Amino acid sequence: MIFLFIYMLVGCSKSDIQETQVNEPPNPGFSTLTPEIRNAIQETEIEIQTRTPEPEKKANDPGLPEYSLNVKFDYSKQSALVNETIKYVNNSKQILNNIRLATDTLRYPGSLSLENVLVNSNEGNFEVGKYYFTLLLKEGLAPGEKVEIQIEYLLSIPPLPPPADDLKPGIYGYSTVQTNLVDWYPFIPPLSENGEWLLHDPWFYGEYLVYDLANFFVEIELINAPINTTIATSSIPASQVENLYVYSLSGARNFAWSLSPSYVIETKEFNGIKISTHTFPFHQQAGSHVLEESTKAIELYSRLFSPYPRENLTIVEADFLDGMEYDGLFFLSRGFYNLFDYTPQNYLTAITVHETAHQWWYASIANDQALEPWLDEALCTYSEILFFEEYYPELVDWWWEYRVNYYQPQGFINKSIYEYQGFVPYRNATYLQGAKFLQSLRDELGDKIFFDFLKEYTASQKDKISTQTYFFELLQNYSEIDFYNSSNYFYK
Repeated sequence: MIFLFIYMLVGCSKSDIQETQVNEPPNPGFSTLTPEIRNAIQETEIEIQTRTPEPEKKANDPGLPEYSLNVKFDYSKQSALVNETIKYVNNSKQILNNIRLATDTLRYPGSLSLENVLVNSNEGNFEVGKYYFTLLLKEGLAPGEKVEIQIEYLLSIPPLPPPADDLKPGIYGYSTVQTNLVDWYPFIPPLSENGEWLLHDPWFYGEYLVYDLANFFVEIELINAPINTTIATSSIPASQVENLYVYSLSGARNFAWSLSPSYVIETKEFNGIKISTHTFPFHQQAGSHVLEESTKAIELYSRLFSPYPRENLTIVEADFLDGMEYDGLFFLSRGFYNLFDYTPQNYLTAITVHETAHQWWYASIANDQALEPWLDEALCTYSEILFFEEYYPELVDWWWEYRVNYYQPQGFINKSIYEYQGFVPYRNATYLQGAKFLQSLRDELGDKIFFDFLKEYTASQKDKISTQTYFFELLQNYSEIDFYNSSNYFYK
């Protein structure tokens, strides 16, 4: 219960310490969306569209990286033989002499056994790091040129580790009721403007990976799986014949999947979007609640921000103490389900809509989660209160007190994950202070301008990797106030 209490305070990550106190702005006021404001928000798009540039990359862009993954998963051995083919186009303006492959499974001793690497059908020359491969190209890859990388490897899935107060919970792994494959394949991270690979060091809490858009073609064959084993994935199967599942996912950040013989599946359609929950048998009623609340969140966020960016949303009960987002899929800790009291006044509801919001603030609009984690986490946390304002206005005060003010959050918002010296300072600043900053911004701008700004931000940054710099540059179109330099929430 101690571990659960620590981890349930946040929608996505994880450890514990105190931080230097800073001057704090007053607590935000509590406001709800009136019908007039809702109507105005729905109708405000013409002026925004005239100022919104075309995204640099679109989901159907043929120049996106392509990942073809053929998987033979042996359930009895908890192992997967993977043949992966990557087609990558150098979309930068410089010659690439090497290609970095983020390989998170290398962080788990003995989990990845490399069988073969080919580059353009020739034997690949590569170096192995602690959490990445570096392919050394014999001939530099010029701008516009394509390379094909083939990798064959064996994954030995590790057991999910027990909770630890100083480490983020393990997600990649298996338990007696569930196997989770997340960040399970080598992938090419984005390039920065100065030509450096955007791949940071892993940390004890928070997320360190940055994802570019990519196209995925995945075949999964289940071997020696128990009867009734089902797979939850980032997309809807294009086909399924017995134990062979085929998926095609375009313009996504990643492809995650989870399988279990125990999942109770419930689905719902909303505006052509298939929403499904995969819940353990003893939590079916809580699973139905999650399905209803996530559907309502999709309806609201599609109206406030932008249309929902995917064909589906897959929600998986997690056999670990955490919530975690992926493109088209997210996990919710069993601890949240255990605390469900048949009302919306609980963490199961709050974290459900938080993780749903990540399909906008993370999947549709990415950011550097290691260096600027507030850019998605603050927006997702604040999306929670927008949900309660819309559907449960009587719980608005409760949310602010229970979710934010009770913890008396301190700290600057705009630090990297490496600077907070513990999970609690990280959470208090990035999530909770971040929500307070967004409320103060809304109070200053007023509802109409605030939501106009969010609409333009989502439209202009769709399919991109956004930055704090862009956020505040765009904000200057809506106010003469320099919110970054005048706010006590940001370290200058």
